[in-house]
Amino acid sequence: MPKRYRRFFTLIELLSVIAIIAVLSAMLLPVSVKARAKAGQISCVGNLKQLGVAFMLYASDHRERLMPYITGGGVYDHPGTNWTRITYPYYQSVEVLACPASLQDGPEATVEGFHLYDGNYGWNYDGTQGNRGRLHSHIDAPSKGYLLFDSGDQCVIYGKNCWKNLMEELDLDWDSRSEGCNRHLDNVNIAFVDGHVAARELMDFLAAPCPSNAAPWYIEWYGGQLTMEGVPFPKR
Repeated sequence: MPKRYRRFFTLIELLSVIAIIAVLSAMLLPVSVKARAKAGQISCVGNLKQLGVAFMLYASDHRERLMPYITGGGVYDHPGTNWTRITYPYYQSVEVLACPASLQDGPEATVEGFHLYDGNYGWNYDGTQGNRGRLHSHIDAPSKGYLLFDSGDQCVIYGKNCWKNLMEELDLDWDSRSEGCNRHLDNVNIAFVDGHVAARELMDFLAAPCPSNAAPWYIEWYGGQLTMEGVPFPKR
């Protein structure tokens, strides 16, 4: 009978297999990254839908108005930096406040915790707050008006209504890392006043006639048009 010999991989064959695996991994890695990012974005959309519903339920209980500006109150009274606490009875889970693409967790469900929440999501405070009146009295295009969106701060654009201030509050800089509003592969998720949620590319999200008091922001802007000067826009 002929003698059987056990065959082993040669070094060349082994290196060839390793090279093929490396090439396949390099091809699949971007797909995997995009798939994970897409899954996170879908989860984020769900969060914004719940928060948008919470805002509308609050408005239905308060003569169709969102939280008004409060003068003379303490730091825990300003609705812009405490809306997470004020609307909590309507969404009832701090997990909703944590974007999957962000390094920040949801806040503790305490007065101080809500107040210190760094904001995975921001409210278009100046454009929609209750001192402007009933929502639909000054927002003539609810399907185009921004209500909530990916952000780096929970209260967006109060005080100085200028683009520089907007950049800071959205964390559109190199130092904010994954906390910027464009953390979904340079897209921003937005909950609109009519309740639907959609993603916009960063520059599309920021675009607005200036000065204007119309959709999407419903804010009278000061300081000129948005420019790229002095404000880096990192790819995320």
